[in-house]
Amino acid sequence: MDTLGGAVDNLVRDLYSNATGGLSIVQEPEITARLCQRLEDRLDGQRVGNYVFRVTAQTMADRGPRSLEKITGADLLLSVSLDGPNGFDKALFVQAKYDRNVKREELLEACQRMERHVGTKGAYIWIYEQDGVKVISPHQVRRMRGNTFEGLQRRSMAGLTGRILDCYAGSREWGIPMGANRRQVVEDRLRQVRAQNALDIAMKRA
Repeated sequence: MDTLGGAVDNLVRDLYSNATGGLSIVQEPEITARLCQRLEDRLDGQRVGNYVFRVTAQTMADRGPRSLEKITGADLLLSVSLDGPNGFDKALFVQAKYDRNVKREELLEACQRMERHVGTKGAYIWIYEQDGVKVISPHQVRRMRGNTFEGLQRRSMAGLTGRILDCYAGSREWGIPMGANRRQVVEDRLRQVRAQNALDIAMKRA
């Protein structure tokens, strides 16, 4: 939880871009793409306890007119696998937004699309803030009052990771099974769903 959540928060703090004249030098899609690649560079091969992280980042150069974001409302396909007798293979669809770039109606539409494909346990919103990532569910989006997250109890990235490990979050239907040539499988899945970014995290027993 802490290793993955802390790495995500540290990288987003580094990539976060303040708005100047209403514009950000680094936009949300660029943060997401850079974040995925940097997580692979930083965590792939790292040992934590009895497990070793194997991290694969994939980015499509051109999403095209029938991109996953248009079809399912997601910016990122996040797949997580845990090795061992209590293991699992799951995936989440994620819509990413700057904390200042919030439009409730757009988020509602994105959540509805994601839930149609991945269910209620597999859809989440990542909010890029100066101090890292905060996470909310589609249920919380429906409780928003206007274009603000005020009053919502937002999870930390480590908190979301904990929910994935505890089997409260993620869709097993979209999970990528453990096995050889995992990078190729991730690439094939990325083409299948026409996502711009995929981040695959496999935790293998050391």
